[in-house]
Amino acid sequence: MTRSAARGTVLITLALALTGCVGPARNSDNYHGDASAAVKSGLSEALTAHLVIGQWLDSHATGEYADVVLTDSETALGPIQDSFGSRQPDSPSDDDLRDTVLQILGDEQDALAHARIAVRRSDVAGLRLADTEITDAIDNLTKAQGSLG
Repeated sequence: MTRSAARGTVLITLALALTGCVGPARNSDNYHGDASAAVKSGLSEALTAHLVIGQWLDSHATGEYADVVLTDSETALGPIQDSFGSRQPDSPSDDDLRDTVLQILGDEQDALAHARIAVRRSDVAGLRLADTEITDAIDNLTKAQGSLG
C-alpha cells in the first residue's frame, strides 16, 4: 500500500469513527450541561428571530433580509435539536429533561417556520402570530435555562 493510500485509509477510518452513533452522557451533570448548551443555543436563535421580526414589522428591515435571518435561525436550530436528541440520558431520571428540552426546541422550530413562511408572504398578521409563538419559546427557554443553572 502506498503512503498516500494508507493516509487516505486512516482519514476515512477517523471520519467514520467521529460520525458514529453518540453514546450516553457520562453522568447526569454532563447531560444537564448538554441540555443547557442546547437551550442557550436555541434561545440565541429565538432572540435573533424576535429581533428581526420587530425590525421588519417596524419597516426597519427588508423582507429579503428578514427572510435570510429567519431561514438561518431555523436552519441553525436543526443541528441543535439533532445533537441534543442524539445524546442518551445517563439515567431514567434525566428522561423528563430530554423530553422537555426537545419539546421546547420543537415548538421553537415550528414558530421559526411559521415566521419564515409569513415573512415570505408579507403576511403581517401571520408574522405577528409567529412572533407570539417565538416569544413563548423565549419564555420557555429562559425558564429551562434558569432551572439548568
